Amino acid sequence: MSIQMPGALAPVTDTMDTTDTARQLQREKDLEKACQGFEALMLDTLMKRMRDTLPGDSLLPESNASDIYQSMHDQYLTDNLSQGGHVTGFKEFLYRQLQGDV
Repeated sequence: MSIQMPGALAPVTDTMDTTDTARQLQREKDLEKACQGFEALMLDTLMKRMRDTLPGDSLLPESNASDIYQSMHDQYLTDNLSQGGHVTGFKEFLYRQLQGDV
């Protein structure tokens, strides 16, 4: 039997609130990461399509190795761009739209 004094704070025994809060925070972090990944994918596609419009490089002959290197370089650039601040706004837009669904 426990006795509570008037005006005394009751100890927090309900761990459901902290568990729900932790789950919600994890969902928001996962959503942010997914939105960042989508923005990187969009930027990568945009970069590929822009490269398709350029004529071939006259300094270096085209080869499979140069195509792979260029693709890896583009992917590195788009990943870094998506991790930065407001580059295109895709990430922020998606996050705001999907935040209520989490």
